[in-house]
Amino acid sequence: MSEENRLRAFWRLQTFAVGSWLVVGSGLHAVLTPFPRRWQKTAPYICRWARLGARCLGVRVRVEGQLPPPGSLVVANHQGYVDIVSLGSLFPCIFVARHDMRRWPLFGQLAASGATIFFNRDNKRAGVRGVAQVREALKVGATVIAFPEGTSTDGSGLLPFRTGVFQAAVDAQAPVVPAAIRYLELDGKPLNEGTRSLVGWFQGEAFLKHLVRLGSRRHVEVGIRLGEPRWPPHPDRRELAAWAEGEVFRLLGLPPGTRPRRVGREAAQERGAL
Repeated sequence: MSEENRLRAFWRLQTFAVGSWLVVGSGLHAVLTPFPRRWQKTAPYICRWARLGARCLGVRVRVEGQLPPPGSLVVANHQGYVDIVSLGSLFPCIFVARHDMRRWPLFGQLAASGATIFFNRDNKRAGVRGVAQVREALKVGATVIAFPEGTSTDGSGLLPFRTGVFQAAVDAQAPVVPAAIRYLELDGKPLNEGTRSLVGWFQGEAFLKHLVRLGSRRHVEVGIRLGEPRWPPHPDRRELAAWAEGEVFRLLGLPPGTRPRRVGREAAQERGAL
């Protein structure tokens, strides 16, 4: 990495860290609001934070489709933390995240200080609690973003959607909006198999190392396609999840059933780091 790139990464990440806590401070009244209203109150601040993150990482988003109505469950494919600042920058929202995100430097601390709903899919009781929290957030009008693949991938396909979060939409009778995230260019050059991992975080690389390397680049072009909402009443969570998975395949332009070549959690286990 050149000296110019190191300086770029340093100033960007320093600005992101300081700016993030300023956003938290400006929304302190929302953070202190009792649940379930806290989810609705903090959503605009999460969007503001995501826009800051997108600017600091040089993320440029191209959007196709209508933004989701308030109180929607938005479900998308997942390639890493850039998804969070890309999709979250478009509208007030809260996120559903894996429970181990709490350990991520910067991102985890900020998520824990806000209204992120942490899902522990390895613990049945915790999973039920997570579904209940998403349901209550939707009921008070918060738009919730979830990544039902359950982990990040290289974007070459989709993992089968986990159905738990869809139960919350069934219970809350909330609209469900599919979204497809595609990384298009890095520093003006189209992404390919060799450069995809520079943006997506699925190789098991240490988080901070990946973040610094991405922050040293000039800009990333991201395409986000939003589908039409599916309005309630919904059938059951499995049918709803199958519909959403099919819609995300369509929005990505991939044949249904295409599975990714690289999966984040598997790569992390191979390398012994996450």
